[in-house]
Amino acid sequence: MFLLIDMSQKDQIHLVLFDEENSIKKRYFGQNRELLLCIDSFLQENNLDKENLKGIMVVVGTGSFTSTRIACVVANTFAFVLNISLLAIKIKDVDKIQTLISKLLKQPKGHYISATYSGEPNIGGVKKS
Repeated sequence: MFLLIDMSQKDQIHLVLFDEENSIKKRYFGQNRELLLCIDSFLQENNLDKENLKGIMVVVGTGSFTSTRIACVVANTFAFVLNISLLAIKIKDVDKIQTLISKLLKQPKGHYISATYSGEPNIGGVKKS
């Protein structure tokens, strides 16, 4: 099975477990810091161990700065520990993830993804003089 992490919508964590023929989707409503708990819960609900993951896709370029960073860091960590491939995708590709499996598997293991953002980070407000 493969995992898709999509945190492009505010306070939502969208996860998909999929292979060439099937997909299981779950949307969690909560903050981005709950991503690991959501992945763990999702895998348990579907009787899968993390060691069964063959690759991970992550939606980048859409969503908040922090959510995109968290999704990439978690995916990169899983890829390092499990020695699996990663693929950064755009939101428009979510509906065709099964067709991207061959592209995912062609990615070299040990090659990590970087976050791309839809806008500039908004870290703090503008200071008034």
